[in-house]
Amino acid sequence: MTRKFRLFPLGTLLAGVFLAVTLLAVPAAHAVKANELVKIDSASIDPPLKAGGSSTLKIAATVIPDWHINSDKPFSEDYIPTKLEVSGPVSVTPGAIKYPPAETITLDPAAGGDKIAVFGGDLKFEVPLKADADFAPKPGDELKVTIDYQGCNNNECLRPASVSTTVALAAPGAAAGAIEGVAAGGAKGRGVGGGDDAGGAIEHIFLNHGWLLGFLAVFLGGLALNLTPCVYPLIGVTIAYFGNQGGTHRRVMYLAMVFVLGIALMFSSVGVAVAMSGGLFGAAMQNPFVLVALATVLLALAASSFGLFVLQPPQWMLQRAGAAHPGYAGAFLMGLGMGVVAAPCIGPIVLGLLLMVEKSGSPFFGFALFFTLALGLGVPYIGLAMAAGHIRRLPRSGEWLAWVEHLFGFVLVGLALYFLDPVVPNNLMTRILPYYAAGVGIYLGFISREGRSWRPFLLMRSAIGVVAVAALAFMLYPRQAPEKLRFEPFNAKALASATEARKPVLIDFSADWCIPCREMEHSTFIDPSVVTEAKRFVRMKANLTAQDKKTAELTSKYEIQGVPTTMLIDSAGKVAQRKVGYIGPQEMLTDLQHVD
Repeated sequence: MTRKFRLFPLGTLLAGVFLAVTLLAVPAAHAVKANELVKIDSASIDPPLKAGGSSTLKIAATVIPDWHINSDKPFSEDYIPTKLEVSGPVSVTPGAIKYPPAETITLDPAAGGDKIAVFGGDLKFEVPLKADADFAPKPGDELKVTIDYQGCNNNECLRPASVSTTVALAAPGAAAGAIEGVAAGGAKGRGVGGGDDAGGAIEHIFLNHGWLLGFLAVFLGGLALNLTPCVYPLIGVTIAYFGNQGGTHRRVMYLAMVFVLGIALMFSSVGVAVAMSGGLFGAAMQNPFVLVALATVLLALAASSFGLFVLQPPQWMLQRAGAAHPGYAGAFLMGLGMGVVAAPCIGPIVLGLLLMVEKSGSPFFGFALFFTLALGLGVPYIGLAMAAGHIRRLPRSGEWLAWVEHLFGFVLVGLALYFLDPVVPNNLMTRILPYYAAGVGIYLGFISREGRSWRPFLLMRSAIGVVAVAALAFMLYPRQAPEKLRFEPFNAKALASATEARKPVLIDFSADWCIPCREMEHSTFIDPSVVTEAKRFVRMKANLTAQDKKTAELTSKYEIQGVPTTMLIDSAGKVAQRKVGYIGPQEMLTDLQHVD
C-alpha cells in the first residue's frame, strides 16, 4: 500500500516566519524624561583589583529604543558630547576611557544636512584601572561611575542629564549602588570635533514612512539585485536545474520554494550575525583605513561593471550548480550556494542594510530585513522554475544588460564617494553626490551607446535622461532665500510689555544642540504663511544652550522638559498652548490662527 504525504505549504511557512520576525523587530515607543533616557545595566571590575596591579572597569548601559545620545566626539562644537567619569580613592587611577563605536547619522536637509556621531542601543564602556602599591580597600570603598549625556529622537531633544552607579572595591566588583538619574546641573563641556552612516534611503524610509514601506523597499531592492552581473548568469543555471527535475508542477513549485528558503536563510544568518557582533561591524566602519579599503573595492567592482575585466562565477561552479543533486535537499543547498556566489556583486549594495542592523542590535530585525531582501531576490525564481520546461533560452543580454551593468557601476562609484566622505574634509563628497547622480542620469539617458536598438528600452532610458536634466536644472537654478521669521532674545520685561499692550506672544525655547530646532528653523519658520501670520505676535527666542543659572531658572519657571518647546500666549496674557517637539508649517499655522 502506498501512503501519500502532502507537503506543508512552504509559502505559508515563509509568510508566517516573516510576519513573526517583523512583529518582533518593531520596538515599543514611550514617553521619557531626560534622566530616564540612559540606564546603566551593570558595572564590574574584572579581574579584581589588587595592590600594585591593573584591571579593567567594564560598564554596560542602554539607551532606550528610538532615542540616541551624542557620542564622545559628535563632530561639532554645537553638540554636547557624552562623557564618562570615574571617581574614587586616590590609590586607584583610571586610564583612558574606551567608548563604544559611534553611529554617524546624516541630518535631514531641513536641519542643514550635517552629520553627527551618536550612540544608541546597548553601550559598552571600558576603563583601565591601576592600583597603587598601598592600595588596601576597606568595606564601603567604591568607585563612582557617571555618564553625562544629552539625547534626542526624531521629534525633540531633552536637556543634558546624567546617570551614575557605584562599584565596590573591597569585593569582586558588581554594581553596588542604586543607579541614580539626575538632570545635569553645572556647566557641561561643549562638543569637540571627532572622527559613518550608510543607511541611506532605506533607513530614511523606515524612519519616516514606517515598517511596511521600509520592508517593501527592501523587497524591491532584492528584485533589482537580479540584474547585477554576478546574479544574472545564475538565472540560466536555475532554469537548467529545475528543467531537469521530474514530477508535477506542484512539486517543482515546492522545490523552488525550498530553493528560495535556502537563499533567505543564507542572507538572514548574515543579518543575525551582524546584529550580535556587539558593535564590531560599526567600529570597523569608523576606521578611515577600512573606509578607504572599502572604497577601493567598490571602485574595482565598478571597473568590472564598465567592462575593464569580467567578474562572474567560475565555470566549474556554474556547471556543478546545474548538475546539483535532485530533491528538496539539493534545492535547499543550491539556494545556500547562490547567496555565496552572488556575494561579490551584491555585497556592496547591502552594506547599508548591514549598518542598519548593527545599529539596531536586534537579531530579530536583522533576520527580518535580510529575509525580506532574499525573498525579493528569490521570488522570480519560483516563476522561472515553473516555466523551466518551456524556456529554451534566456533573452539575449545584449545592449540592455550592458546598460544595466553600467548603471550598477555608477552606483558603486557613488557608494565609494559616500564612504570616502568622512575621510575628506567639509563633507565634500556628500555635497557633490547629487550633481554626480544627475550627471550619471544624463549620460545613461542620452550619451551611452547601449540600449538604443530596442525601442521600449530607448524610451525608458530617455525618460531617465529627461528627469536627470530637470534635476540638474533645479539644483543649478538660482533661488532667492525665503524670508525667515525673526525673533528677539527672550526678555521678561518685553513679555510684560506685550501683555500690557494686549499683544499675543510666540516664545520659541530652543538650543544650539537641538536637531529638531534646526529643522524648524529651516522649514517651519521660513514658510510664507507662518511668517505672515506670526507677524502679529511678539516673537521671542529663549536659547537654552548654556547650562547656567539663567537657563535653569527659565526651564524651571516655564516647566521646559525638552526642546523645541513652543509657547503661545494670547492677548490676555494667558498661555494658550504649549507644545514640545518639532512642529511642521501647517500645524504651526493652525496654532497661530487659534490664538487671539
